[in-house]
Amino acid sequence: MSKLEEERLATLEYYIDLLVKQMDGTRFPWDYLIIRGKLSRRDVQSIYDTCEELSKEMEKQKAEGFVTFSPLLLQFRHALPPGLPWEETINALHSQGLYISLMDEFHKLIKKK
Repeated sequence: MSKLEEERLATLEYYIDLLVKQMDGTRFPWDYLIIRGKLSRRDVQSIYDTCEELSKEMEKQKAEGFVTFSPLLLQFRHALPPGLPWEETINALHSQGLYISLMDEFHKLIKKK
């Protein structure tokens, strides 16, 4: 990467940081968290894939009579990129209407602690 390209990239990152500060994090909390956490498209897709797998597993376990899903919450926490706050991630996904059933179960577990 040339010096000019590096400077241009640094400027764009600076502009994005300024725009993120102006964002209303309550309106689109998951999008805000993605940007604030500087997650890559791959990171986000990995989180979505994990949530899909855990949602399917939760439904399977519910059908088998399970009532608590602590192991699934633990898997979720370990699947997140380092530095991404897991409780805030759960709240943000839920608020934005993503994986509602799974996030509801995770909320129940968080309230029990």
